[in-house]
Amino acid sequence: MDINTLAPNLQTFFNSQADSVARSTKFVQRESKLNGALFLQTLVFGFIENPQATLNELIELSADLGVDISKQGLHDRLPRALPFLKQMFAEGLALFRHEWRLDVAVLNRFSSVYITDSSVIALPPALQDEFPGCGGDGPPAAVKVQLTLELLSGTLTGLHLEAGRTPDQTYRGHVATVQPEALYLHDLGYFVVPHFETLAQHNAYFLSRLNTQVGLFEPVTQQPVDLLAWARGQTEVSFERELLVGATHKVCCRVVGVRLPQEIVDRRRQQAHEKAQRKGRTPNARHLELLAWTFYITNAPLTRLSITDIVALYPVRWQIELIFKLWKSQAALDRVVGRRRARVLCELYAKLIGITITNCLLTPYRWCKRELSMVKAVGILRHYANRLVLNLGQLPRLRHWLDRIIQRCLKYALKDKRKRLTTYQKLERLGEPPQPELQPVGSRQTLSMEVA
Repeated sequence: MDINTLAPNLQTFFNSQADSVARSTKFVQRESKLNGALFLQTLVFGFIENPQATLNELIELSADLGVDISKQGLHDRLPRALPFLKQMFAEGLALFRHEWRLDVAVLNRFSSVYITDSSVIALPPALQDEFPGCGGDGPPAAVKVQLTLELLSGTLTGLHLEAGRTPDQTYRGHVATVQPEALYLHDLGYFVVPHFETLAQHNAYFLSRLNTQVGLFEPVTQQPVDLLAWARGQTEVSFERELLVGATHKVCCRVVGVRLPQEIVDRRRQQAHEKAQRKGRTPNARHLELLAWTFYITNAPLTRLSITDIVALYPVRWQIELIFKLWKSQAALDRVVGRRRARVLCELYAKLIGITITNCLLTPYRWCKRELSMVKAVGILRHYANRLVLNLGQLPRLRHWLDRIIQRCLKYALKDKRKRLTTYQKLERLGEPPQPELQPVGSRQTLSMEVA
């Protein structure tokens, strides 16, 4: 989405669309100075400009927009505003997307590349019943943010709030609507064999670390395979084998093993001992030995992903961790000012709407010849937030300020040059793909491929 498209979308979203949703959600039931549009503009741009804005600072922005309201008046509207903000967030997530795609050979072998991960945010104790925390030493109330990022476009395709104690394994948002020919990248928290089966049945691909406790079976004989015994017998640094994964669903996968350098193995085992000690346990000898390798599973054939590609591509899921870090450090998503439910959740949804817009504006410029520092870029956007909101009604002026932000980012928000390769540079250096038949392992069509 370029500026010529983004500007009218912003204008519509923060004016006529906001007023329409405010009426449909009963937030606005009669004529008022602070209508749905001005309320949304006040909260979203108020928190973009100052992520820890107080009610006093928000009503100052409201005054700039032509509506004088007291702090108490704004506070009293928050309980009714929650369904309105929640609906506007959902509509914003669907609206603020673009067609721009990364031009990287290894990624363009797929129609899309989806990464899913979560992050937990502590909440005030008053929200414990609705959002119980994880227990133990953690906060009594917490919200888990489930996020799916489409890497090729940089679009946030799924964002869901749930109780902090909810296990990642129960989340289905990333497989609710499967894109054929797409690649789905998950960490071990999302290792659910039926989900892998769903992706394979829809001719999509997955790449995940292997849960070494899962059952492995020979495709023809259905006999169990001992992962450790197989790995012990390998003399090469990397190796693979086609196996059925899962005792019940038995999804056909390439299981890939990569032997690690000894210093990494030693560090892994030390961490395993420390974790077991904290829980009053002794680490299992089999588990400790298996830490000498990293194991992956994928249903993408060798023509789509070589072992080299897998090892280089899997760490890309950390991009979503960087997004969470940015949201917390720059948008203060983990630092809400209020203590009551309506205040806290209204602030969260207003910030998430601002984050969605920020992502849509900046992502197309993130991986240019010189990569954009998102921290610096968000700082520039924050500086111009007031000019944007004051010009939402004037399309030419809105385009002007959006363009000014981008030009400033491309001049002042580039990453410092460094010797080590960035993630983007590493992916660019992967070889061009060969051109044989491309079918996912375990799909309904016959697969012809040799596995080492």
